[in-house]
Amino acid sequence: MTDNSIERLNAPASVYLLAEHLDAALAAGEDLTGVLFIWPGAPPREPEAIAELRAGQRAAIERIRTFELALISRVLKGRDWATEVAESEERFAMMARLYLAGTAVLLDAVEECADISAADFDSGSGLLAYVRSRGLIAADAPALVDSAPLIAGENFLVARRIPLGPLMDLAATFLDTLEAEYDLFFKYEDGGSAFGLPAALLR
Repeated sequence: MTDNSIERLNAPASVYLLAEHLDAALAAGEDLTGVLFIWPGAPPREPEAIAELRAGQRAAIERIRTFELALISRVLKGRDWATEVAESEERFAMMARLYLAGTAVLLDAVEECADISAADFDSGSGLLAYVRSRGLIAADAPALVDSAPLIAGENFLVARRIPLGPLMDLAATFLDTLEAEYDLFFKYEDGGSAFGLPAALLR
């Protein structure tokens, strides 16, 4: 094993922990965009079918919100470690500051996200307010369109503040920057990879 490969394997703990949160944030974003609800056929007219449609929409939006909150929590925890990395690892300081600047808008969202969770799902109007604020429907749309698919794309507004696509690009770029310097992922024979902390950090 060369000296260079040894250096790549021995990343500081702060880098591993930062990378873990970045990787988890990307996974949450992927899960968020993977939620899809489509009502088969024409909009329902029977009460039972309408109730089933509404339940499906609600379940999909609840899953979207769950992944959104997971994403926000990981991004914000990543900020804590990015601050430490910016101070201790000069080579990553510029990228860390870019990440901190790009995610600062989410700091104000923490208390708001906790406060509005009940209001969002206690009534149909609350559900509508949530999808409208996240850009899932137009700002002036009176309601969800029963025949339209319900899915969160790259323009989904995380915490009503930042589009999902650019946020994921920022996290992915930072993770790639760390990976270019250190071996942060296990490589499998089939070409796959998985993030993993060194055993010393798991004790």
